[in-house]
Amino acid sequence: MSKHVSRRARAKAPTAANPILRSGIVGLMVACGVAAVDLALPDTANAQSSNGQASGAKPAAAPAAAGTGSPRASQDPVLLTADQVTFDEVNSLVTASGNVELAQGKRSVRADKITYDQKTKIVTATGKIRLVEPSGDIIFADYAELTDDMKDVFIENIRVLMTDNGRVAGNEGERREGRLTRINRGVYSPCDLCKEDPTRPPLWQIRAVRIVHDNEEHEVRYKDATMEIFGIPVGYTPYLSHPDPSVDRKSGFLTPSFGNDSNMGAILKTHYYWDIAPDQDATFDLHYYSQQGPLLGGQYRKRFENGRLELEGAITRGDVANSTTVPKETRNRGYIAARGLFDIDETWRAGFDIKRATDPTFLRRYYGFREDYLTSKAYVEGFRGRNYAAVTAYSFQDMRYGNSIPEPVTLPYAQYNALGEPGSLLGGRWSFDTSLLAVSRLKNGGPDTQRIMAQPGWERNIVSNAGFVTNLSGSVLVAGYTAQQFNTADPSSRGDDNASRFRFFPQGQATVRYPFVRYGESSSQLVEPIGQLTVAPKLSNSKVFPNEDSLDIEFDDVNLLQPNRFTGIDRLDDGMRFTYGIRTAIYGNSEGSASLFLGQSHRLTDSSVGFTGGSGLEDRVSDYVGRLDLQPADWLDVNYGFRIDHETLRPRRHSLNASAGAPLLRLSTAYTYVDQTTSRTAVTRNRVEQANFGLSSQFTNYWNIGIGHTQAMEPQPGPRSSVAILTYSDECLIFQTVAQRDYTVSTTGEKDGNTIFFRLVFKNVGEFKSPGLNASFLGGGSSNQ
Repeated sequence: MSKHVSRRARAKAPTAANPILRSGIVGLMVACGVAAVDLALPDTANAQSSNGQASGAKPAAAPAAAGTGSPRASQDPVLLTADQVTFDEVNSLVTASGNVELAQGKRSVRADKITYDQKTKIVTATGKIRLVEPSGDIIFADYAELTDDMKDVFIENIRVLMTDNGRVAGNEGERREGRLTRINRGVYSPCDLCKEDPTRPPLWQIRAVRIVHDNEEHEVRYKDATMEIFGIPVGYTPYLSHPDPSVDRKSGFLTPSFGNDSNMGAILKTHYYWDIAPDQDATFDLHYYSQQGPLLGGQYRKRFENGRLELEGAITRGDVANSTTVPKETRNRGYIAARGLFDIDETWRAGFDIKRATDPTFLRRYYGFREDYLTSKAYVEGFRGRNYAAVTAYSFQDMRYGNSIPEPVTLPYAQYNALGEPGSLLGGRWSFDTSLLAVSRLKNGGPDTQRIMAQPGWERNIVSNAGFVTNLSGSVLVAGYTAQQFNTADPSSRGDDNASRFRFFPQGQATVRYPFVRYGESSSQLVEPIGQLTVAPKLSNSKVFPNEDSLDIEFDDVNLLQPNRFTGIDRLDDGMRFTYGIRTAIYGNSEGSASLFLGQSHRLTDSSVGFTGGSGLEDRVSDYVGRLDLQPADWLDVNYGFRIDHETLRPRRHSLNASAGAPLLRLSTAYTYVDQTTSRTAVTRNRVEQANFGLSSQFTNYWNIGIGHTQAMEPQPGPRSSVAILTYSDECLIFQTVAQRDYTVSTTGEKDGNTIFFRLVFKNVGEFKSPGLNASFLGGGSSNQ
């Protein structure tokens, strides 16, 4: 005998107000069945209570049918919705059909039909099954059997869609206790299927005899796994595992990398990641080089409530040099690095960044580091409003092989900068800068210098009704120096004098701009003449003062209008001068822009500063400097800076960065030319000229090729390096081939030669990188992570 309820039937699991019904699927299905029988007898099959629960359930019938004990009030209620519910009293079967949805907490099941057998307590679902897990994973199937609490499931032809878009499919699968999901003869892939032919294998997949997803360990494990690319097996392993999408990090071995180097031989790099705690982790590196031996390294990272700490290092025993000009020496080699930043309070924080290597060639050989110096510092700094204060100590390690001159140590460098409110003083704003500097050179490497300075200043912008924009500014520099082992003839070299110096230097500046603007239908045009008058006293011989921060000058359009064209304050731009220039620009209303600036300065009084020849400021009239910026559309971007000799009109400096083209074909270049000749009449010119050329093409949606070359024209003509990169990238795979040729020779006589390496990234599973990428402290990213 069977009874049924037509139309849309809904039922809820028991609550405290309805203690006779059992929680879980058992109680829910029985509740629906009893309600159907009772409602049908009085011909009220369509009746429902106002709160959505099936009504008319008999208190005595429900416990008998359910066969339950006391209710479990702590379990989440279960909601069942279906187009039709029937109850077979003879076979004790409750059947829900038509858009059936069974939900409990964050887990739900949708199917065409769900049947509950009260004798076996098994729920059977058939037809377009969709099971949503609390993790967000979605399971699809055509047939499934579930226990009454939905924790144990058996599924035929299982298909799983993970939260990271990864997909798992298999002949059959089962879940035990809501923890382990086992899939027999399954495949895994995060790649999208071919739209034209979904039956084709994805770009890559892992095929395994068994795939186990552990929800407690948050891990996916494979037994007898085979990697397939384009459906072709390329690798086998008896065991493979990787974290599931819910895991941000997990302890385990990272993908190894390997390669070959002309100086190092065959290379094998293995890495182990250790997830120590939520606030700290570490990576251990073991690298093997057939011609140099093993290298052991690692990184440690920790977060604190008020800051962070990072440690890094490596050690090996290998050759310091490997050439015919430098004797080979085998010894322990390595480097250490530490970086930290900690908040002291809302205003102050302290930090350090320390780098040190055993010898100049270690980082170049093992990590491709080519900078001339390693800079280490420790500091305390504070921010409050517009004010800033800091105390910093600096140390340098020279990485140029064979340089015997010791690097200076700066301890301390203290500074304080304050800036007033706009309009707070005479309609403008005041400023105050002060600093304390102490530089020491060990082993009699040069003079030791101490300096204290203070510089109050003021600035105001005035816009007149006639359209003139005027900037008035002024400052007074007061500085005191002491120096030991000082050389007045050459302040940068060691001498025998002890010096004490005092400097008082006021300076004022007035800058006037008059912009002419025209607004058109498609663009706006600007023409802006600029004039500037700078007034300061003439200084005595600057060589009597130590020089720590103004050893070089680079005159261009950036510092043309600045009060001091030197980089620091140990050398000052004295006397009176008039600076003039013009800026013109056009701006498109929708897109595109172009601008040009040209300027020059004229000294009204002789200067005792003694700008070096070739600087562009050695004469009363300076060289011409300017800049052109051109970007009419996305297909063209040009940035060109120049300096032209004011007498011969010869170029003294060019700097060009340009790119043109579309993604299908784009060209780029970076060109640098510097004429460092100190005399215009010199026959031999001291020039540096070098250019970089690049070409890239995104010739399909997934394929990209890039070619680059660096060529030196002066002083030693010849190629410097060439590189070609071929990249394939889609939603689940990145494959990159890099071929590089380095024509340079290190100071030890060691040639870098040719390099070919590959980079292969499988989304969600692992990543393969060839060796040679810089460590995180040295170049912004580690090859080990």
